Amino acid sequence: MIRRIVVMAFGFLLAVGVGASFLLVSSLLDPAMREAGIEAALSGLFDFFDEDMRPGELNDPLATFGVIVWAIVIATCVAPLAVAALIGEIAGARSLLGYSGVSGTLAGASPWIVRAAKGLDRARDANPLEMRIALLFFLTGAVSGAIYWLIAARSGRDPTHI
Repeated sequence: MIRRIVVMAFGFLLAVGVGASFLLVSSLLDPAMREAGIEAALSGLFDFFDEDMRPGELNDPLATFGVIVWAIVIATCVAPLAVAALIGEIAGARSLLGYSGVSGTLAGASPWIVRAAKGLDRARDANPLEMRIALLFFLTGAVSGAIYWLIAARSGRDPTHI
């Protein structure tokens, strides 16, 4: 039992790391995402210099950027994979499509899930860039789910394969 928990934890951590790396690399390789990311980074850099010039304010744009990156990793890699792993373990499922599909679907839907949770009006709308981001999030979740399945879920409860 302890061995299974260790394998699951290792698989989860490795899958999250691979998913976050995939998200970073694929964001840099996609021209639209790269342009949007550069725009956001430059905006944050200029805000950082503006904040340094203002006396008495302690807002840190780099910390804000870190929180945004952390939230994206949680929403696309950690939370969807945790739900997929929990469902898979409870149901006893050992399907690559199950782990990858559930994780990818939840990661791809994460922008709309957050909007709906916050009660925003745009919970049902999407522009082409948002759809491209959603596809990237879906692929990130699918990669995370596949890596987790490969390490922790493929062999399942059969003690001879762990």
